[in-house]
Amino acid sequence: MLQLQDTYLRLMLLSHIAAGLKRNDPEALRAAGVDDRQLERLQELRTIDLHRLARMRSPLIGVAVDPETLKAGLRAIAVRGELKAVEDYFIRNGASWRLMQRLFKMRHKLTLARRREFGVRRSDGRQRLPEMAMRERIWRAWEALGPLHSRERYLKLHQSFPGLPIEALEIVVAEYESHAL
Repeated sequence: MLQLQDTYLRLMLLSHIAAGLKRNDPEALRAAGVDDRQLERLQELRTIDLHRLARMRSPLIGVAVDPETLKAGLRAIAVRGELKAVEDYFIRNGASWRLMQRLFKMRHKLTLARRREFGVRRSDGRQRLPEMAMRERIWRAWEALGPLHSRERYLKLHQSFPGLPIEALEIVVAEYESHAL
């Protein structure tokens, strides 16, 4: 258990406990070792008395952190950060709003706002495509990437052809897939 020394944190926790009692939720406190008499007394305290109790060092007040759920939470934060970095990569490298919607469930307006945020400008009209020989190389590279998730495939494909915007790669892939069907 991490002992709380900060008066403000102690007051917040004591206020939270008192509010929990008012919502008839004392079971968690009993499980933490607070007996019924202490619960009744906490419930009777005025705000000024809660402040005084928070300033005292005699009642040990602390928090416990479950290492497994903390580990899971930290992992979720890391995954979200990685996903955000990949989203940023796609936006910065010219992905269409349709691809952003398909791969990241990102709305059209949000894609446009993110482009503005990064200073990414897109020319009007249809995306200019590379020569046929380059298109063939793009298609072969796409096929070689195999059964990866589309997001990973486009990322790796763009890393193989960094001089092209992702939208151009998307159009070439769609073109070849429509002919392959």
